[in-house]
Amino acid sequence: MKFGYRVYPAIMAAFVLSVPAAAITPSWSYESPKVTSGEIHILNACMMPAEGKLQKLGMKGGEGMSKESDDWSTELQSIVESHLKAAGVQTEPAGGAPGSATSDELRQVLLQLQEKYASISAKIDRKPKEIGKSRFTLGDDVALLPCTANANVLIFVEGQGQVLTGGKKAFGILLAGPSASTATLILTMADAKTGEILAFVRMVNADKFVNDSEKAFGKALDKQFNKMKIGTTAENKKKH
Repeated sequence: MKFGYRVYPAIMAAFVLSVPAAAITPSWSYESPKVTSGEIHILNACMMPAEGKLQKLGMKGGEGMSKESDDWSTELQSIVESHLKAAGVQTEPAGGAPGSATSDELRQVLLQLQEKYASISAKIDRKPKEIGKSRFTLGDDVALLPCTANANVLIFVEGQGQVLTGGKKAFGILLAGPSASTATLILTMADAKTGEILAFVRMVNADKFVNDSEKAFGKALDKQFNKMKIGTTAENKKKH
């Protein structure tokens, strides 16, 4: 599945490019009232394969980083799952247990869902508040995934990053342009039975994601999961 780079709001883009690497990761989310009201309490999640894409940006332009992107995808998957589990959410991979054989039928379902998500992801990014009006859906094909039988949500994980070379950073500092590597981590949650998009989480980090994605996004993930009141951790806090 291929994802294009998203255009962030101008104010946020300016902020991200100006903050030092040690700054807090800006993050925000939009949830359906079904989540915030507790009608759907997220305790079990089916995880689609994470899709991370890194691009090196130098004085001569951009170039792909395929090996680094694959490694980053694996890292992001692990980080998101570990923080979901810390919040009390059980996770299961959509493609089956690691190392297990994946049937042709299951691969086809995964591909179809990835294509459906790709077709609406840009719309969700532009108008995330429409989630509250139940405007976005993947359709009930999500229920064809075996893991959705016991899950509340199906989660898509996207990472998009630009890694600046030393020359590009220096050039940016001199001319007030981009002077830091930046990355965005996006989580989209769909109802595991109906396919309705229930939540959208986006967080942006400067520089730290290159060497330590856990340090870059870990606290921001915890913050958003707590805000969304998902998992047993949030439920226990609510009771006390």
